[in-house]
Amino acid sequence: MKFVIFADKSYNYIKPISVGLHNTLQSEGHESVIWYNGIHWLNKMNLLKVLFRDLYYLFMNLKTRNRNLYQYRFFDLLFFYTKSKKRMLSECDCIIIVNNCPRIFYSKSLKRLEGIRKKFKKPIVNYDFHYLPNQAWYERIIKDPHNYGLERFDWYLPVGIVTEFAIPKKIPRLYSSIGMDIKSHDLYPQQNKFQALIDFERKGYEEYRSLVIEVLNELDIPYIELKGKYTTDEIRSIYRKSSIYFISLRESFGLPIVELQLCGSYIFTPYKEWCPAHFLEKSPFEKGVGKLGSNFFVYDNNSELLKKQILEIKHNYDANQVINKFKEEYYDYYSINIDQLNDFIYRLASGTIHAHSHIKYKKYNKYISTDDKIILY
Repeated sequence: MKFVIFADKSYNYIKPISVGLHNTLQSEGHESVIWYNGIHWLNKMNLLKVLFRDLYYLFMNLKTRNRNLYQYRFFDLLFFYTKSKKRMLSECDCIIIVNNCPRIFYSKSLKRLEGIRKKFKKPIVNYDFHYLPNQAWYERIIKDPHNYGLERFDWYLPVGIVTEFAIPKKIPRLYSSIGMDIKSHDLYPQQNKFQALIDFERKGYEEYRSLVIEVLNELDIPYIELKGKYTTDEIRSIYRKSSIYFISLRESFGLPIVELQLCGSYIFTPYKEWCPAHFLEKSPFEKGVGKLGSNFFVYDNNSELLKKQILEIKHNYDANQVINKFKEEYYDYYSINIDQLNDFIYRLASGTIHAHSHIKYKKYNKYISTDDKIILY
């Protein structure tokens, strides 16, 4: 089958999971192409604003002496919609949009999507970390009646479907949970000393950060605090040198949590509720909290417990053990789930998923909870 993947080349999660999906599709005998800047083109960005932004980015790259820190888009977007791209869209079997929930459901997002659907009449699916029915975002989305619900796409490809919330049982299965493949040559352990990494500072969470820094100073553990902007190469170089990592707030998924484990780093969180996408032995159809994997340490925001855990890890630290445990417990976060991918492709080939599938999904929006609230500890 032939796939066109609309993606983004920015330094975020979209590019690595797009590349992983693209490579897997090709290895399974399908044709696939990634269009970087595809998401920005679908968003129908004002080209004059893009030009001025690129000029600003040029200045910032010169100022920081890092020509890759900010990426330019103007010429890519100006010449994006070519005859060859139109031909590929007309010949493909499916269009995959790699972009994040809840943004994809806003009417001001992906403005060209409906036009592409009308013109080429292809099934359009979403690939993302999340699945709308159990993310506690729907109340925010429906505040604007012009926004979309499940009817935005013809199928969903979430990386995972577990959170503290439940997928309503009255909603039929509209997804194939395919996981992700982020295997990369630059994700490996390179620790030459025991060192901590502290996530970016978040407003309102200063007390958690202060406790961590106080404990690290008391134990004389060297640490790095993430600040500013990094390229993928720069941030992964830091990851490779880290032995323990402290998240700074609740992560709806948190790609760094995965990447750091592949570099041999343990994950520290004050509450396990801060890592809901990493719950194990938890049904996606029931509310509640699951357990976290072996590489996670929950210190209950207690300094004495945190000291004990850090010293224990430092004494027994083994980066390869971290990596092996991650692959064992979270295999679908390391490699695409081929069974789920083939399930999706079979539905495409059989016509179960088609260009008009999304129309009947609107009636299921009423079952999505508007009462679920994310509790911030």
